[in-house]
Amino acid sequence: MASPGRRPINAPPGSPQSAGVPWLGLSILIVLVLILGAFVAYFFFGVGKDDDGKGNGGPGQAATGTTTEPVTVVGRTGGALGFPSVATRNTTRISGTDPVDISIAAAFAAYPASGPGSPPAAVTIVDANDWQSGIAAATLSALPVGAPILLAPSGKLSNDGADALAQLDPLGSPETNETKVFTVGKVAPPSGYEVNRLDGKNPAAIAAAVAREKAKLTDGPPNAFVVVSSEDPQYATPAATWAARSGDVVLFTGLDEVPPETLEVLKEKANKNVPIFVLGPPDAVSPKVLKQLEKAGGAVQRIDGKDPASVSVELVRFSSGLFGWNLNEPGHGYTLARADRPMDAIAATALSTGGTWPALLLTDSSDKMPQVVLDYLLDVKPGYESDPTQAIFSHGWVIGDDSIISVDQQAVFDDALELEMVETATTG
Repeated sequence: MASPGRRPINAPPGSPQSAGVPWLGLSILIVLVLILGAFVAYFFFGVGKDDDGKGNGGPGQAATGTTTEPVTVVGRTGGALGFPSVATRNTTRISGTDPVDISIAAAFAAYPASGPGSPPAAVTIVDANDWQSGIAAATLSALPVGAPILLAPSGKLSNDGADALAQLDPLGSPETNETKVFTVGKVAPPSGYEVNRLDGKNPAAIAAAVAREKAKLTDGPPNAFVVVSSEDPQYATPAATWAARSGDVVLFTGLDEVPPETLEVLKEKANKNVPIFVLGPPDAVSPKVLKQLEKAGGAVQRIDGKDPASVSVELVRFSSGLFGWNLNEPGHGYTLARADRPMDAIAATALSTGGTWPALLLTDSSDKMPQVVLDYLLDVKPGYESDPTQAIFSHGWVIGDDSIISVDQQAVFDDALELEMVETATTG
């Protein structure tokens, strides 16, 4: 132990330290700590904020793809960066409670507005409260049309939505007939754009208008029609994600009666041999409807399930010809959204047009993942034998903030997607 009269090894002769008076060094240390603290506070909470305190996308913003929601202290660790609520090893969250904001974030995630990525050919605008039009419009998100959905409050784009449309800067293409903006349902056209308006007197008529326009744009019928309830969105929303992935067309039915607008589409000559897939259990779409569909069009098959979460899993597993996700092996993408918030799933459909091409899984509460969804994910959990860097991986998008899907449920989701070492059997 050094005696009080000895100077530290690095203290110059004649310094206060050399005289046994450490106060100056301590003062310098305190000043440095205060400067560092001020820098950290500025970097995480000050950068990217305007005079009114609103963020403009700097490091103090949540990784949501929008520019309106600052990071909050969330998660069990209480980290100022928002982890693990923003992202974990295998999940990324699009936060927020407003589907309008979620649609903007998803569109920017699919089509980054800066960098070398190409803008979308077109954008589709849908009323934020019109889930039927949103589901019908999802087929336009798929290539070759490539028109992600932006949601409009009360049928008119918000200022943020108008800014997002300008940043996305759709260019038009031969596949969109040079159209830059589609509107589906009752939507006010945005100023400055020529708009292709697809509308009708009811959901079935709107879906029929989308089906006919899609046939014109792609010069032929879809690979399949998906028929869903126009009255029960919880069973219908998985069709939107599949339509955005595949380009298949969604049509609507009632519980016991198929609307004439739907039957007319199915009876068209070009559609006679297109297979029809009904999504949902008999209490959403009755057997009477299946018989009416069989008379009007091609072969009919039901994708069943006892509840919305089960139906979403069945569609993820399903395969028939070119229809169905057929995700029965490890290494895929998923979105996790609330079944009772259909506009969240619709808002996120742009994610399923590329990247990891995520399929929709539904959860029925904020806190707990449905057992059927967890069992499925554990069944296709990725693994490796010796080298994890050569393995395949899964990824999940979490749709909504932690009041909609909690951090604990996100952690369960992450763990189910996590790559795991697999022990190989040895022979004696």
